[in-house]
Amino acid sequence: MAETKTIEFHFSGGEVIRIETTEPEEIIQMVANQKDGWLQYDDIVINVRNVSYIKVKEIA
Repeated sequence: MAETKTIEFHFSGGEVIRIETTEPEEIIQMVANQKDGWLQYDDIVINVRNVSYIKVKEIA
């Protein structure tokens, strides 16, 4: 069974969105493949143009 991790999306305005997933690499790849526009994952829609950086954390 895959381990659940938290992905933190940090935006240029200082906001942070956290998503818990067993597929962090897949989500990061989807963001990397978008030059601009919107990415939807479950019930969250992310404007990838405003993402400053992404951090993956282990869930304790």
